[in-house]
Amino acid sequence: MAAILSPYSTVGFYQTPVTKCLLCSMFVTSCSLNVPHFAPLKKYFICNVSDVLERGDVLHFLNSKAVFLDLKDLICAALLLYYFRIFERRYGARKFASFLLATGTMSILLEISFLAFFHRFDANLFSGSFGYLSSGPFELVFPLFVSYFFDIPRVANSTVMGIPITGKTLTYFLGLQMIASSLSSAICGVCSIFAGLAYRYNFLNIQNWFQVPSFLAKLCAVSIGRLVASSPPQEGLVPMGATLEIQRTQQLEVLEQQMMLNRVRDARAFGQLYENMVNHNYQEQPEGDVVNRHRNVALNYSDDSDESGAANDVSETGGLNESQVQTLVEMGFERHKVLTALRSSGNDINVATSVLLRDS
Repeated sequence: MAAILSPYSTVGFYQTPVTKCLLCSMFVTSCSLNVPHFAPLKKYFICNVSDVLERGDVLHFLNSKAVFLDLKDLICAALLLYYFRIFERRYGARKFASFLLATGTMSILLEISFLAFFHRFDANLFSGSFGYLSSGPFELVFPLFVSYFFDIPRVANSTVMGIPITGKTLTYFLGLQMIASSLSSAICGVCSIFAGLAYRYNFLNIQNWFQVPSFLAKLCAVSIGRLVASSPPQEGLVPMGATLEIQRTQQLEVLEQQMMLNRVRDARAFGQLYENMVNHNYQEQPEGDVVNRHRNVALNYSDDSDESGAANDVSETGGLNESQVQTLVEMGFERHKVLTALRSSGNDINVATSVLLRDS
């Protein structure tokens, strides 16, 4: 659970305005109904099967899909939406909103058809506590499991009794926890998954039938979008992988690159210090000796570098100080060039550093 909410593996709500609006509205409405002053309004968000099938109270049915009355469902749905916001980054806000609109509408129609079919054969099937429909926007959560199953790779972390445990296991457990609470929740979840499959395979051209108009998307972007926009991470554009494993790998690569850049920066500063020391020492020598020495070292280094190439290895360091070789290699220079420079300079690390810096 902590891994899902880790600030280093998720970068918050950056580029996910639709998910942010959904989560805010879910928490505001659900928490408001738990305030004693608004508690009597809960009855308007509880719907019975008979209200829909016998009385045709569609408005009451839609109200029940707007608010989570069960705190457990609210928390599970919020965690799932927070994790599934990776799809909004992939699709874009408009396409993601179109996806939710299409799958939500189709799942509601499938749920009503399913209830009507079984109610016709057995009217007592949904009697008593089974007659109440699940409260909450399940239709906005479970269709995303289809994309999650097909598009997110499965990476096994460990096994328990022969069963592979992956980074996706916890997400499936959260969904199972939601639909296992009641029969109506299970029906709603199954219908939502079928709606997600229908959208994925474009059944009855559903992807073209349900699209958020471009003018409406632009209007929301300039109005609501500015209010819910999240700033990018302060540490820069962090790679956003689809799974926690990929995100952690990308973060390690970024850290490694930063370490290498710092190492090269330090090496440059260290090399500049060596070059300044060499220049300071040579100022005390006759000018002709210094020029001739550098000219001979540079010529020898150039000739040896062309002949040796990358074939030099650790075994060819005979006569050289291995600690000096390792020091120059750690400064970022190639090993075969370091060996050549040290040989040409007579194992003088100061002169070799100066030549290597001038050559790079």
